[in-house]
Amino acid sequence: MSALSDPHQTSVLFARQPIFDGSREIVAFELLFRPTDGGPMPLPFDGNRATSTVLLNAFTQGDLNTVGQGKHLYVNFTADTLAGDIPFDNTHLVVEILEDTPCTEAVCRRLIELRKAGYTLALDDFTEHDATHPFLPLVDIVKLEYPHYSNNELYWVIGLLRRHHPHLKLLAEKLETEAELEQCLDAGCDYFQGYFLARPQIVHGKPVTTARLTILKLITELNQPEVSTRDVATTIERDPALGVRLLRLVNTTLYQRAGQITSLHQAVTLIGTQRIRSLATLLALSELDDKPHSLRQLALARASLCRELTLDDPLLSERAFIVGLFSYLEAFFDRPLKDLVAILPLHASINAALLQHEGPLGALLDTAIKLEHGDWNEIPWGRLRELGIQPTDVSAANQRALHIVGELTTSDGF
Repeated sequence: MSALSDPHQTSVLFARQPIFDGSREIVAFELLFRPTDGGPMPLPFDGNRATSTVLLNAFTQGDLNTVGQGKHLYVNFTADTLAGDIPFDNTHLVVEILEDTPCTEAVCRRLIELRKAGYTLALDDFTEHDATHPFLPLVDIVKLEYPHYSNNELYWVIGLLRRHHPHLKLLAEKLETEAELEQCLDAGCDYFQGYFLARPQIVHGKPVTTARLTILKLITELNQPEVSTRDVATTIERDPALGVRLLRLVNTTLYQRAGQITSLHQAVTLIGTQRIRSLATLLALSELDDKPHSLRQLALARASLCRELTLDDPLLSERAFIVGLFSYLEAFFDRPLKDLVAILPLHASINAALLQHEGPLGALLDTAIKLEHGDWNEIPWGRLRELGIQPTDVSAANQRALHIVGELTTSDGF
């Protein structure tokens, strides 16, 4: 990761403060909200927005393994953000529960769910003088706010926590001097954080807009491997504009049946789950209005060619369409393709085709790319022959794909 970029060319994404163990080795980082313009904190402070912004901006830098250099990352969560979906897996994320989070039945139930799902939980800014806090049995780490305690109080509360909740790891935060660090070591803390050890470092980069994240989430839901007909329709219905555009599209001459299709459930049933998923994904990408129309056309052309090459195999043809379309994701989202593929629940054959051009789908993608570049002699003819595809088939498929692009780009839907 290009951690500290030129702030004059990029925005502030977040601050990253190291967390150390007793040997002064970095074992984790905490990601802290910072305004993108580098200015003062906004007032009033919105904790929900801060959490969402930090996660969103971490997302722009790649996966959490990249952001944290292979170490754990602590991120603050409010009660509201705890209740929502967490867009990262449990491998590196430490869910840090803010001190003002209410201890409701819903929150406790959610913490239990997250622990069962494998997430590490930390309780932030602990200032209690006993071991009765209701979250203590549910978390893995407690962050002791060192300045709040006198010397005797620190030893007392750590003793209580060790006695009543021996599973806990204790992190002393806001340490300012060597003497404070030595005292916390002597008192039995496991981890340490503070300006004395390391100040937060500002990480710059190019943020992803909320609209981009929403679209990527929609694409992710549409392309779940075992998604049902009802799930596809319900997902599309949550974006009314997308639903309207999709209905317009399926009522063009390319898809029109004897009568007009008037509902999303009818469209999915008549046209098929796979085809609707492909069309909805295409339309979702077209909602990125800061991207040129020509990019959408290129992506559509490549996807259509990949599909037209395999019309005799419906399942393979729709996977081929997604491979062709997703091979342009990097250009749509301004992020490496491998990072995007890592967070999408795609079939293994699609991943292999996108990243290594392997398998039948990889051969189709390679063919489409070579044809776009005019490299007829570089097309993998041997691999195509194994799929029963001849040069005349490629030419015919290309003509059909161009016709499809022309039809779709002049329709109201696209």
